[in-house]
Amino acid sequence: MTKKIVFFLVGLVLFGSFSMAATNPWSNLKKIYICDSSADIPAVMENLAEINVLELSPAEKAELLKKLNELGDRYFQKRNFPLAQAFYQKILQLSPRENWPLFNKLQKIYRLKGNPLWNFKNIGRQLSLVIEDFSASFLLLNNFFNILFFSSLLLFYLTIAVMFLKYFKLVTHDFILGGNTRFETKKLIILLILLLWPLLFLGGWGYYPFLFCGFMWVYFDHDERLNIKRIVAIILFMTLIGSINNYLEKSLQSPGFQTIKNVFAGHLYPETSYSKFDNELKVMQACAYYNQHQLDTALDILHSTRNNFKSILKFNLLGNTYFKKGNFGQSIQFYRQSLSLDDQNKVTLKNFTLALLKNDNPESIEFYLKNYPEIQIYRDKITVLQAVKIPETILWKRLLNFSRKNFNILNFSLNILVEFFKFPILLACLFMFVYISLLKRLLPNLGQSTFCNKCAKIIKKKSVEQSHALCEDCYQLFLIKDPIFLEAKIIKEKEINRKSRFKYYFSMIASLAIPGFCMNFKNKNLVFTSTFLVFFNVFGFYLFSALTFKNFFGTIPMFINFIGMMAIIFYLVINIYSLRGENHGF
Repeated sequence: MTKKIVFFLVGLVLFGSFSMAATNPWSNLKKIYICDSSADIPAVMENLAEINVLELSPAEKAELLKKLNELGDRYFQKRNFPLAQAFYQKILQLSPRENWPLFNKLQKIYRLKGNPLWNFKNIGRQLSLVIEDFSASFLLLNNFFNILFFSSLLLFYLTIAVMFLKYFKLVTHDFILGGNTRFETKKLIILLILLLWPLLFLGGWGYYPFLFCGFMWVYFDHDERLNIKRIVAIILFMTLIGSINNYLEKSLQSPGFQTIKNVFAGHLYPETSYSKFDNELKVMQACAYYNQHQLDTALDILHSTRNNFKSILKFNLLGNTYFKKGNFGQSIQFYRQSLSLDDQNKVTLKNFTLALLKNDNPESIEFYLKNYPEIQIYRDKITVLQAVKIPETILWKRLLNFSRKNFNILNFSLNILVEFFKFPILLACLFMFVYISLLKRLLPNLGQSTFCNKCAKIIKKKSVEQSHALCEDCYQLFLIKDPIFLEAKIIKEKEINRKSRFKYYFSMIASLAIPGFCMNFKNKNLVFTSTFLVFFNVFGFYLFSALTFKNFFGTIPMFINFIGMMAIIFYLVINIYSLRGENHGF
């Protein structure tokens, strides 16, 4: 008789433990381990489907998801791809925003199953999740703004480098000789001072392209000057974007925003600290206490915001808190206040329906059905209270407002203006304009020389409007058709061809690193400017985003790799286009 009682009690305990499995995800996880050891795959899938994390604290939820991820990785290593995929998809179903790297693993499984193409559905879902995540989206925006600024600056430097190769020999010739045949050391020293003084006072080499541009301005033709003006305008616009980026970076690093970010992440501050928060931040702090099951503290914080502060998050938290305390009538009233602000909020409607069902008043359900017909849809589907989440838009709003609750357009504009004038680009542009304005007046000999169109020998310009010039040798050999000079003409042509081949090979080698670089030597400056910005913005965004995500998240999102593939395509297209019309091209 005693044995029967013992067996009965043991059976009762086992029955109780299994009956709790539907509401306890840890029980389902234990069953998964047991079924896995016995190779009962259908039971593993059944228990995996029953796991729910709505009632878990954030720490417990993270721990459970970590265990599921380890199981998924184990099945992946065993090449049991369907089961590994089931675990990864379950994690994404329970917590998609924090686990977007799992889409990379799903893509690997997709490839290993024999699908050579990209799964664009998963790429799109991962992209949407990354954009919704504040940290990831800020990294993307920060990288994009930085690449816009530095690509425009690099474009200017490369353009001036080309102008330097084309004209600086003329500058030094006119400056030092000044129309004389005698080399003047004094003028060489003055030239070096005008070029090297930034090293003494400014300590930066980045000013030199602007100074070189000012020196060589009188030698540029109309198209080259127009292209330089266009690039400077692009730089100034990108500098404005860079100043906005600097403002956001400083806002992100400010102590006020770090407090907001900690509260958003679930950090619990003591009463002495959260009592000083503004109402919106208090509601966020109450959400953190609610997630840690400290309901009384959460209620105290929410009620401290007073009745004049109204927000959907506040009313939903109050409704959920009173629901968990068993006061369904009170929770219904707060859900109604939330619906008065947004009657299409699905989380509010689901919890409102559940509270009505728990309140067990059929008449009230029929009454509210008139205003909220969605209750009829949810009444047979919702069995668990839906979690309340703080929207990511709060972080973006606080970041833009420099941690303040309300946006001040005047304060924002002044901060952007201050950041704009902090950039040394403006000072560099000022030096360039000073050199353009004054050098020609102070040194009238500048701009008097040009290159022979055939042999590139330095000669004097015959007129300001002169577009084609030949030295005396080339004039005699190529314009005067005298058979006596035939042999000399052949020798000269071989010399010219040798120089042109060197120039061609140099531009082709440079184009391997900078696609389309050879177009600078074919009077296609505008085309190079456009294609350079397109390629380096795409490639730079890919490169720095990939490095950043690999460093912070350990995974590169698939859409960033896809952007890298686009950069390769742009590289090939630009170089192929630059060969059009070449004797050595097509």
